[in-house]
Formats: sequence, structure tokens, C-alpha cells
Amino acid sequence: MILKDLLKQPPVSILIQDSFYVKGRPLFLSLIHNYSKNGYSVRYFKYDSPLSSEKSEMEQLEFSWQTCIFNENQDSSRTAIESCWSSDLANNGKHLVVAIDSLSPLLLNWTVGELASALRNLQKTTAVAVVALVHGDVHDKETVQALNYIFHCHLTVRKAQGRNVCSGVLRKGSGKLVDSDEYYSITDQWEVKDVEEVVEPSPNVVVDSLPKNAVPKSTFKLDLNAKEEEARSQVVLPYIRKQASSATSETSKGQIIYEAEAPDWDDEDPDDDLEI
Repeated sequence: MILKDLLKQPPVSILIQDSFYVKGRPLFLSLIHNYSKNGYSVRYFKYDSPLSSEKSEMEQLEFSWQTCIFNENQDSSRTAIESCWSSDLANNGKHLVVAIDSLSPLLLNWTVGELASALRNLQKTTAVAVVALVHGDVHDKETVQALNYIFHCHLTVRKAQGRNVCSGVLRKGSGKLVDSDEYYSITDQWEVKDVEEVVEPSPNVVVDSLPKNAVPKSTFKLDLNAKEEEARSQVVLPYIRKQASSATSETSKGQIIYEAEAPDWDDEDPDDDLEI
């Protein structure tokens, strides 16, 4: 299970996609909170406009991070943002997680190629893992699909049967894609709990057990009555009859019959017309 393994393994580049109906920020904050508890240094960059409820959520998380909220009074150019991302990376050692909340404001001003280039420059330091949030219903499908090639793991949050579901796709080092659907819940202490795989019930339909009224309606008679079924069961098929007769008859050896034709001799002398 992808989400369960992400909580135990070292951080990798993760993209969390949410929508207006299902928020992905709780899972986003829970993941970086988990990495912080495991000893990884977190640098947090926030580009979405802060809301009052989000301010209280930020205060509940008890680990240090750097906040970078851009507005119209600050330099929000690509060069300034890349410089802010990569500053002091060498001083953080091997344990560093860069959390970006979220990519959607950047994608409204940047192309996907520019964003991919900026993230690639950031990830040139192999010790850096980027965990980012994106609002999927803000962008077209082509943009979201292009982001999948930048991140090793793509998590999409949704609701099913009143429970939170995380649909994950993980790209391994060999290039193989692994996917899974998992239920999850988040506690008041920002911990991911109750992670279990979603098991879809498979329909067990036996064709022979279908009732007769399941036969599609037609102007022709498609079903048989009891007398017709009995008569059909007594019919011996041609290949069965041939096999039965060949099994009872004795096996005879094959033979070749050859009748020689009489020789075609001509009694006349072929040299009669010659004056010898």
C-alpha cells in the first residue's frame, strides 16, 4: 500500500491533488508533520492565500518551518522564487523536505515546463524531497498529467462511502508504476491513522443460474419447454455417433488394390512401308 509505505520510508517527491469538494491540505500537513517527527528538516513555502482556519491549523503543528507567502508587495518572479527555494540547502545536511503549498498559484503564471525546470534545479541536490499540493479542478487534465512526470508519487484524495480515500500511483526506480486505493483518517494530532486498502467487491454471476425471465424479450421464441428440452437431450450429435461406431468396430488393416493393364502391342510391322 503506497500511503502506508510513505509513512515508514524516507521521503520522496510527492504530489497531492485535491479538489473543491475534498481538501488535500490535511493529508499534506500530516505527511510533512510525520517527516518532521522522523528527524527530517522541513522548509515550508505557502502561496495560497491564508484563511483563518488554516492559521489555527498552522499553530497546532509544533515543528519549525519557513513560511514564504507572496503577495502583490513582494517579488514573485520565477528567479526570486527559485532563489528562495534553493537558499541554504547545503546547510541542512541530508535530511531536507521542501513543502510547497500550493503549485496552483504558480501554474497560473508559469508554464508547466518552467515549473518542471525550477523543480528539477531544486532536486539536483539528491537529498531534497519535494512534497507539493495542487488543486486539480483549477487546471486542465493535460497540466495535471504533465505534473505526474515530475514527481515520483501522485496522491489523489477523494470520498467513497463517507470515508477519505487516497488513490496513489508510485513510480519505482525501474520505471514500473504501482497503484493502490486506501482508506485513511487524520487525528487531531495530525497523524495518519486507519490506513487500509480499498477492496472492491467482485460480482459473482453464474450464467447457468440466471432465471428464465432474464432472457431478452424478442418476437421469436427463445426458450424451450420441458418436452422440447427432453427431446434436445436425446439427440445424438453426428461426431458422437461416429466416435461410438468406430470404437465398437474392429480395427482393419489398410490394403492397396492394383490391377495391371494389358500391354498395348501393335501386331503390324512398323517397317512395312519401307522397301528393304
